[in-house]
Amino acid sequence: RQNADGGWGYWPGEESSPFITAYVLWGLHTADSLGYTVPERTLSSAVDYLEQQFVAPKDVKANWQLNELAFINFVLSEMGQGDPGRASTLYDVRERLAYYGQALLAMTLANIAQQNGAPDERVRTLLDDLVGAAEISATGASWHEREVDLPTLNTDVRSTSIVLAALVRLEPDQPILPQVARWLMSARTAGRWSTTQENAWATIALTDWVGARNELAGNYEWTAQLNGNELGHGVVTSENLTQTTTLRTDIAELLRDQTNLLQINRTGGEAADSGHLYYTTHLRYYLDALAIQPRDRGIVVDRRFVMAGKPVSTAKVGDIISVTVTIVAPQDLYHALIEAPIPAGVEPLNPTLATTSEVVSTPTLTPTDQKEAPWQFWTPTYIDIRDDKVALFATHLPAGTYEYTFQVRATVPGEYRVLPVFAEMMYFSEVWGRSGGAQFTVTE
Repeated sequence: RQNADGGWGYWPGEESSPFITAYVLWGLHTADSLGYTVPERTLSSAVDYLEQQFVAPKDVKANWQLNELAFINFVLSEMGQGDPGRASTLYDVRERLAYYGQALLAMTLANIAQQNGAPDERVRTLLDDLVGAAEISATGASWHEREVDLPTLNTDVRSTSIVLAALVRLEPDQPILPQVARWLMSARTAGRWSTTQENAWATIALTDWVGARNELAGNYEWTAQLNGNELGHGVVTSENLTQTTTLRTDIAELLRDQTNLLQINRTGGEAADSGHLYYTTHLRYYLDALAIQPRDRGIVVDRRFVMAGKPVSTAKVGDIISVTVTIVAPQDLYHALIEAPIPAGVEPLNPTLATTSEVVSTPTLTPTDQKEAPWQFWTPTYIDIRDDKVALFATHLPAGTYEYTFQVRATVPGEYRVLPVFAEMMYFSEVWGRSGGAQFTVTE
């Protein structure tokens, strides 16, 4: 997937992105350092591409580009190719960097100082500024950016993770660290964070934190009770520390007219009381697809099944049905994902396969506003056709209304519930929308 210029885009064949190229290069370099085979030409071409992306920070107008430069400098410094001059020019404009950019710069300067064999006091200045900027709450310590950094996929969870990674590496005895780890653990939903970027950086930071604080030497007992009844108990030692215990209870067992009380206790004697207990709780329930109502949280989506130009909710085995998904974007969307589930009794038709009939139409997406100029015509960045859904990806979707149409064939008789169409900005998941559920019938 590497482009001819040495870089990578978000999707195969897409224009190279400095941010994505730095990210891929970091992963490949790490794999190479762990003994995996990575062609040297792949690495050197990527380095050459990134070297050509540098501009003087004083000439950069957008702050997100400075953060991107900070990340590029960090990756190159991890490879032993950090440039002291470029790092210094970024330090001179550090007030314009986001908190995560300052953390990356601190690690870059530390890498360069280690290679030169001399400490750099600027690292201490950056770390002190970051600690002073932390927001302390009942759930812990975190960092919240002044600006939303769309092009580099940043969120406050990722910023907090990157700052934690920098502090663990450069100042592992910093008193604020336990509060940062606590905040990150509380920021999860159902055992994970909201985006792949948040998951990746939180895992990196917390893994480093666990190693630095010797949490792998856990030694304690625990019990869990729900409304006074024991759910489970156990003993944690260094031998079973990496094992996860899952406890479940049916919703029918919960109290309906009063608060449910979950108690988790950790005990141990003076000589056997080390390590931290981490847990997450979540409630999972399922609705009939027909009971799910549409929601608009920044994106409006709808779906209809069409045959012979007319909307349908039933078809015979062998019939070809057009599925049209309408997407309304009031504002420009970045890194948008639209998933269109299909009935279980049909299968999507992929016209790129040799086994697909030539009469099958190619999936299309067109703006519904006919006033748009031809050069404004937009096509998806990537389309993923699966057995149960068709996923549409867009690195950038300009504001407007679009209709995406693909075809499916009815294969198995039955009455099927169809999950809603779901759309979101992948790295800013608070912007989303869904259609209502549907019912579709396939007859003999």
